[in-house]
Amino acid sequence: MDSPLPARPILVALGSEARSLRLIQAGFRLARERSAPWIAVYVDTGLGATAEDAEQVQVWMQEAQRLGATVQRVEAPTLAQGLSELTRNSRAQALVLGRSWDRWPWARLGHSTADELQRRGLDTELVVLDDRRETPGAGADGIPFGAMVGTFLVLAACTGLAWLVPREGNLSLVLPVYLLGVTFIAHRWGSGLGILASAMSALLYNFLLETPRFRQAAAHWPNLLFFLLMLLSAQLVIGLLRRMRQQAREVQRRELHTVSLDLLGRALARSRTPDAVADIAAKHIRQVFKAQAWLLFPEGEGWLVRPLPFPATDMPSPAKLLPRLAVGGRLGDPLEPLPLGEATCLSLTGTDRSEGVLRILPGDAEGLPPQTWELLKAFAVQIALALERLRWLEEARRAQVENETERLRNTLLGAIGHDLRTPLAAIHGAASSLLLPGEIPETTRRDLLTMIQEESERLAHLLGNLLDLTRLESGAIQVQKEWQPLEEVVGAALGRMERRLGAMPVHVELPDDLPLAPFDAALMEQVLINLLANAQRHAPGQDVDLRAWGDASWLHVEVADRGPGIPSDFQERIFDKFFRLPGSGEGGVGLGLAICRAILQAHGGAILAKDRAGGGTIFHLTLPLDGTPPVPPEGAP
Repeated sequence: MDSPLPARPILVALGSEARSLRLIQAGFRLARERSAPWIAVYVDTGLGATAEDAEQVQVWMQEAQRLGATVQRVEAPTLAQGLSELTRNSRAQALVLGRSWDRWPWARLGHSTADELQRRGLDTELVVLDDRRETPGAGADGIPFGAMVGTFLVLAACTGLAWLVPREGNLSLVLPVYLLGVTFIAHRWGSGLGILASAMSALLYNFLLETPRFRQAAAHWPNLLFFLLMLLSAQLVIGLLRRMRQQAREVQRRELHTVSLDLLGRALARSRTPDAVADIAAKHIRQVFKAQAWLLFPEGEGWLVRPLPFPATDMPSPAKLLPRLAVGGRLGDPLEPLPLGEATCLSLTGTDRSEGVLRILPGDAEGLPPQTWELLKAFAVQIALALERLRWLEEARRAQVENETERLRNTLLGAIGHDLRTPLAAIHGAASSLLLPGEIPETTRRDLLTMIQEESERLAHLLGNLLDLTRLESGAIQVQKEWQPLEEVVGAALGRMERRLGAMPVHVELPDDLPLAPFDAALMEQVLINLLANAQRHAPGQDVDLRAWGDASWLHVEVADRGPGIPSDFQERIFDKFFRLPGSGEGGVGLGLAICRAILQAHGGAILAKDRAGGGTIFHLTLPLDGTPPVPPEGAP
């Protein structure tokens, strides 16, 4: 039978913009819905890419890889060509990419990447995410030659349009043509070329006035006024465009900051230890701020620094540094950075105390830009909240352990109080009777001594169970497994029970082909004794069935009685320490079944209780048949 073909992957086209995070999330959801693998791809066209863009792309790649994607970089002349080649080679079933709508109208005259991919006839579903919040690009400042050529072409086109004005027409129609051309150049290639285009437009305008075609019309216009008006209008438009571009960059920067905070918060939410918080914080600060970071936790007279390694430096002691970073120690913002040499320290202040100190060492000698400090403070707040959460969780776990210890202590005292007082009172009464003056009949004396012996054995058995359970749970008792038959352990357990309680109506059913099993004979004998004693206590005089069988991996043992049974709500709780069924009256202290479960768990097995048909309870034991049994010698039965 042919194996099924692997699922066709889903491609997600990434860039350096903040919308790439939404593309990653959309691709992850689509891959999960279709149960298909997905690939995060970045097409490097080599045009206009800066070092910051490359680093931001690396951040998106790491986030996609964390969500289960396969990351891939492709070099191609155009985005459409790179995506189409990778789509055909990978036989992708869907391609997720974004589309920006906040573009100038003339930019929409060109074909989008999605349109170009559709014209290439790809057998792939195109999933285009429209993002109306995407900001316009800053232009191709990195290509001065191409920008210069474009400037000349635009001015040539404006001159051609101006030349089409009728000879007898109004020359004022020429001015808006050049004004639109200068505006486009300033928006597309920056204010520097916009100023150059203004001067060249004035020269071209004067050239047109000097031509025979427009000389007569120009005599009615003040040329200087037109020149100044056009230059002033162009500069006003250029200033407005510069402000719009700055605002767009600020919006994009804030969006990237929001995304960075989101990534940091999600990563910190998965941290389990302060060391993990320190590693995550150092990684994100290095990616976003290009700086090294360490978390300093006060430890006695010094600092516990994470992550390692930490460069050797003279750090003030916690007693000196923490008061300087305290909320009430300085005026103004309590999160204001504190310079210490080349590094800067920020207080990781929680709701009730400081969790530590964040030390930042910028990678640039000039330090961090002023506009990044607000984001760094937000990072410090997120880190402080994560450390505070871990501290509260640790305190909650400690309080839970203390409450559980107190509960067990109270339960132990309440459970064994009566069981200890009863044998001690009997022993004390019998010993006092023996010490009374006068002659005591021999039969009475023997009865009192027998009572002392039985009650002391009962007390020793109770204390022995407590000690055994404590040693089992702490791992002090080492299980000595040996391959041996179960029949010998069953016989030894029945022999001990008969010597203690007399003959018991136990029906044993052990098949002849019962396999050998690895177990500790003494501990398994204790398990059977506890189960048989439990059956005798709750169903005195009733028949008890003990049977066993084996399969390929397990040895099964069942002890079934005809007692009152166990309600289904308590069939799991009866194996807890000091638990007794409600209304059970006089009985044990509630340790026998807990010891049985601890012994079975030490062997790698299990024990459970279930109802028996016709009334009663069945205790089912399982022991693993792991390892290789020994080879019996020749002639052995």
